[in-house]
Amino acid sequence: MQRWVHTHLHGLALLLMGTQERAAIVYALVLLPGVFLHEASHWVMAKLMGVRTAAFSLIPRRKADGSIQLGYVAYYKTAALGPIRESLIGGAPLIAGTAVTLLIGFKIFDLSGVLTAVQSGDIAALTAALRQILQVDDFFVWLYLVFAVSNGMMPSASDRRAWPAFLAMMGGAAFFLFLLDMQAVLWRGLAVPTAVIFGYLGLVLGMAVAVDLTAMLLLLILESIVSKIKGVNVVYN
Repeated sequence: MQRWVHTHLHGLALLLMGTQERAAIVYALVLLPGVFLHEASHWVMAKLMGVRTAAFSLIPRRKADGSIQLGYVAYYKTAALGPIRESLIGGAPLIAGTAVTLLIGFKIFDLSGVLTAVQSGDIAALTAALRQILQVDDFFVWLYLVFAVSNGMMPSASDRRAWPAFLAMMGGAAFFLFLLDMQAVLWRGLAVPTAVIFGYLGLVLGMAVAVDLTAMLLLLILESIVSKIKGVNVVYN
């Protein structure tokens, strides 16, 4: 869904602006809050991990394959970096994006009322909770921030580069504990925090899906209207 949103948002910008250069600027500006959080989280995590950083940019640039890179943080990948620290730096946008989306969800939209209504199965209470969300001050501003953050928090392919090695290390550690017959102790210690983490992550991704479905419909409508007005179409491949 994120790939579709990025692609068609860029396509709509191209229809509106007429040139690739101007379209890239509009495309980047719409997603700027999410891009800033993505790159800033890389930078902060690198600093926390004691890794030297170099360039930090939020200026969009076209890559050799024709895609647009909205921003980047350069840090020194020395032999001492290791897969654990590199994985944490790469996964920082997902952590930061989840935290910001949860803050907006609970502090601004009061999703606790919606969750309570869903668990109780009370349709009237759910309707009232949803109506309460729509009455939040600056509702569309906060909704836009959720859209921008959720479409900028997923780690890119380069961010995930060290994950296979990290997962292999975790798998090796788990196998070692299994040989020592300590898996029950490990499970007792991790079951509750793991359930909490994945519960919150599921809530964030659910919010992202709901917002993106709305955005996809809006993008389709706008793209169709602008295409008919200008008499041109964007071809995606």
